[in-house]
Amino acid sequence: MPTSRDIAAAYRLLEEMFINPTMRDDDAIVIWFEQVRTSLPHVADQLDRFLEADGAKSSHEYVSTLELSPPCPLYLGAHMFEEPSTCSGISTSPRNAFMLELIGMYEHFGFELGNVEMPDFLPVMLNFLAISLEGVQEDTLGLRRRMVERYLLPGLPSLAKGFEKFGSVYGLLIPAIELVATEDLEQMSDVPMWKTPDEQSGNVSLNVLRDTKPAKSMKDFNMPEVRP
Repeated sequence: MPTSRDIAAAYRLLEEMFINPTMRDDDAIVIWFEQVRTSLPHVADQLDRFLEADGAKSSHEYVSTLELSPPCPLYLGAHMFEEPSTCSGISTSPRNAFMLELIGMYEHFGFELGNVEMPDFLPVMLNFLAISLEGVQEDTLGLRRRMVERYLLPGLPSLAKGFEKFGSVYGLLIPAIELVATEDLEQMSDVPMWKTPDEQSGNVSLNVLRDTKPAKSMKDFNMPEVRP
């Protein structure tokens, strides 16, 4: 059975695959791959398929698919929520509430996002899932489970369709992410998913960010206090 460290290594390996091939850390990839191949062979097999495919190590493929006016943006919120039609609608959009909740989760674990990327950027989410497994802080609240069940897995099918539409090799990474996330959830099976106070009282359904008025700040979510 894979350990938390094994799953963290798989998340890190997947994160690295979504970096421009010219900037990937080859030494780290070798180390993580060795660990994943031993503990999660089905994930390693899928990653082998990706690395052996045309375009997996092509900077041109990466840039044309994921960087310059990307046809398949790696921002999961863009695939899960409709973009607001007006500038005034941005602050009250479901995606904005989605972003705020992600930021709250990151802060709870001491994960510093900085000003480089948006919180729903897939490599950032994979990095967080790895770091939150590697740390000494145990997730007894079910925040990681919420991240995987509510925000990671639901956003992957639309992203996969985009990759398929444009014939991108990066579509081969989606099944690998799903495999790792499934293993991660199995290890969290005894920890219920964290819910907002409204969800706990049954006032809203689990798709709260789609069905209700979005929160305007993290305080509206009553997220647990940030731990040092």
